[in-house]
Amino acid sequence: MTTLREAAQQALKSLRGYRREIGCEQPCDAERALEAALEQTEQAEPVAWMVYTQDGKSVCVTDNPADFIEWRSFPLYTHPPRREWRSLSGEEIRDLWSWSATAEAERTATTQQHAFARAVEAALKERNA
Repeated sequence: MTTLREAAQQALKSLRGYRREIGCEQPCDAERALEAALEQTEQAEPVAWMVYTQDGKSVCVTDNPADFIEWRSFPLYTHPPRREWRSLSGEEIRDLWSWSATAEAERTATTQQHAFARAVEAALKERNA
């Protein structure tokens, strides 16, 4: 049996395939709506709560955190909430390219392109950590 989520994923895949087939680069309204709906379902409510006992040494899992002291319970999800990707601005990319031509960059990389790629990678890792 197919779930609603699986059906939405199949429909989105079909829409994307059709769009590529006809040479259209812009997503249609239905495609954007499916993407938004699938993203919302990924940020679902907790499925349970982990609750520490008063002494902090024991843990139990419950589906009703109201039975326990609120500040000792932590929500549990089937997967972590999706975070929005934060890219680099054009100015930041230009700054990294300029840095990649410096003597400091030459000591850490074999080519300017390699230094630039590593600098971009480090900047994105820091921004999206």
